[in-house]
Amino acid sequence: MVALWVAALGPAIVLFVLILFWVVFPTLRNRKTGVGGAGIVQRSRLTCPKCLQTFDYEWVPGAALTAVRLGKDRYMGCPICHKWSLFNVWDAPAPPPKAPSPEMGRGGSAPPR
Repeated sequence: MVALWVAALGPAIVLFVLILFWVVFPTLRNRKTGVGGAGIVQRSRLTCPKCLQTFDYEWVPGAALTAVRLGKDRYMGCPICHKWSLFNVWDAPAPPPKAPSPEMGRGGSAPPR
């Protein structure tokens, strides 16, 4: 009886380990600096080839839940027109987000007067 369970779970365990090595470990290998040196989450400024709108896309190198990874490109849906296209996320870095100025409050809004 135990041998049947082991035989049935063998391929599932191998598949789980392969997915773990393929998806999880590449995202953890450079946790301190990431690929771009600014952390593990990267930002790209992309332009949709269908609606020609520009948007910022945050992504994790080595992982994709909402896109299909194809090397440096990702096949994903545009958040504006919702049509799927091929985007090059590696060659289009976005500028870092602006930090709130010191006169702004902790929440990023102007302090009360």
